[in-house]
Amino acid sequence: MKRLFEIEDDCLDIVKRIKSIDSDYFIMRNVDRNCFELHCRSQGKNSYCLTLPYDSLDERCVSYVLKTRVQNAEEVFAEMEAENLKLQKRQISSVLNGFEEIVYDS
Repeated sequence: MKRLFEIEDDCLDIVKRIKSIDSDYFIMRNVDRNCFELHCRSQGKNSYCLTLPYDSLDERCVSYVLKTRVQNAEEVFAEMEAENLKLQKRQISSVLNGFEEIVYDS
């Protein structure tokens, strides 16, 4: 059974700031996985939204929650596409450079 504990307050007011994004949000500490999770009361029985990718509650968590909101999905997908395109261009360039070295060395 999962051991989850709600974090109701913290010294940096991160929980309060996340609740200001959406009053139904709440933070849980997952003891078994040693991580923080974002949950949403309006989702009912399955309140889980996401796992925060940081070891502590800080400003990065607030930014992450803001960035991953459904309202920002289009922008997040555009950023992912742009990053994937950059990676693809780098890979193609690397292959072409390797091919040129083989041709010129021959």
